[in-house]
Amino acid sequence: MTSVPAVEAALRALFPAGVAVAAQRIGGHDPASLWPDEHLAVAGAVPRRLAEFAAGRTAARRVLAALEHPPAALPMGPDRAALWPAGLCGSIAHDADLAVAVGRHGAPLGVDLEPDTPLEAELWPLFCSPDELARLDGDTARLVRQVFCAKEAVFKAQPLDARAMFGFDAVEVTLAEGSFNAQFRASVGAFRAGQVLTGRLALVDGVILAGVAW
Repeated sequence: MTSVPAVEAALRALFPAGVAVAAQRIGGHDPASLWPDEHLAVAGAVPRRLAEFAAGRTAARRVLAALEHPPAALPMGPDRAALWPAGLCGSIAHDADLAVAVGRHGAPLGVDLEPDTPLEAELWPLFCSPDELARLDGDTARLVRQVFCAKEAVFKAQPLDARAMFGFDAVEVTLAEGSFNAQFRASVGAFRAGQVLTGRLALVDGVILAGVAW
């Protein structure tokens, strides 16, 4: 079972000083802990989705506390991202077992986590261009999963006032040891064609963690 303290330690290493992090195990989180505005976001959801959502909001409120911000609702925006209190930027992600959250005062940031397991070959073209696949050196099935995780973190690292929907083909990711570069192939939202974001990757206790901070 993935260790919560190990994941939190890895998250801290992904981000610069001033970023608060938290991880919560999904099982056992009571949806009754959600605030009224948050309940609206998951009205009619299946129990599994409710548990994921509740764990993510619990992690986010731990981040708020670490940032010395009072507890607050984090409702869902039009693109399903959490709406953080004014002056704060944050990001939430989950896999089957854990929910994680990161946040800070200041510029946008994004986080994602995925299981460190092979991805079926028929899915590779959905997440990677031929050039990206050609650059992968090693266990391609696992490295594609890392590229996917990196792109998800980049997508989440958008400012609230300029968020845009874009596909995996909008960003070209190059993996390096413990890090990655993500170059935009087109202008979308707050990003411009040719812009490069640098992120960090960690493999810990069977999961991949990716983090991006402007």
